Amino acid sequence: MERYKQFDRLIVDDFTTSVWEHPLHNHNHYELIFIVRGKGLHHLNKHLVPYQSGYLYLLGPEDVHEFMIEEETRFIYFKFTNLYLDTFVSGEPSEWNKDIDCLLNLPQIKRGDLLHNEADKKLAEQLFILIAEEYKKNEVLSKRIIFQMFKAILLVLKRNKNSCGSKQQRNSQPEITEALLEYIELNIYEPKSLTLKMIAEHFNYSPNYIGSFFKEKVGTSLKSYVQQYRFNLLEQRLKHSAISNKQLAIEFGFTDESHLYKFVKSYSGKSFAELKNSSVVMI
Repeated sequence: MERYKQFDRLIVDDFTTSVWEHPLHNHNHYELIFIVRGKGLHHLNKHLVPYQSGYLYLLGPEDVHEFMIEEETRFIYFKFTNLYLDTFVSGEPSEWNKDIDCLLNLPQIKRGDLLHNEADKKLAEQLFILIAEEYKKNEVLSKRIIFQMFKAILLVLKRNKNSCGSKQQRNSQPEITEALLEYIELNIYEPKSLTLKMIAEHFNYSPNYIGSFFKEKVGTSLKSYVQQYRFNLLEQRLKHSAISNKQLAIEFGFTDESHLYKFVKSYSGKSFAELKNSSVVMI
């Protein structure tokens, strides 16, 4: 399998083709891929699913894919590295890193399209076309304009995740299970929001019910699930970005670096230094 390497912080590629010329591959960067028009199949992480106009994908460095074109397709690629999020100080890169982490860990992202609202599909198309045009212009302030539109696309993606910002009503078991997992994903950087008491309060159930329900439906305790999820994100961040220990502790909601080190040791049995040294930064 081929691995594509990108050293520029950002590359925008707008092209139309009837023949896909790239083999099954992954990358050392992230990719937002929007289908402006056309149809075919997307071979993504061992799943073969149809694609069509208005589909939007977010791929991380570990994702493996290729397209099989059935009808001439216009693609717009927004390919960026972790350094791109640090480009503009006012952009609060740590917050955008969190959004990328959260979106990349959605179960549905490994299979396909992330947009479910038809109005948002049209909005995303307009944003991607504007980004491609601005990228070609390369005029004064073009980079800042593109960055603002990139942030708008991330917000559109977040809106399509069914916000967990308000209390959920009692519903069917499959739906409440999915809502529980989504709530954890959205609040993984806020440990205070992930106590059994806070989750039960959010979903309007008793703590005992939430605890037993989660264990029954997911197969592990809520605490264990949250710990594993946080640890996986930590590994991912160490592997794909050069972030300081202090900043990592702040972003993941630890009280200080010592708290971060204790979490890693208690969960994995490794010291933080061992975990960091075993994580290979992908280039």
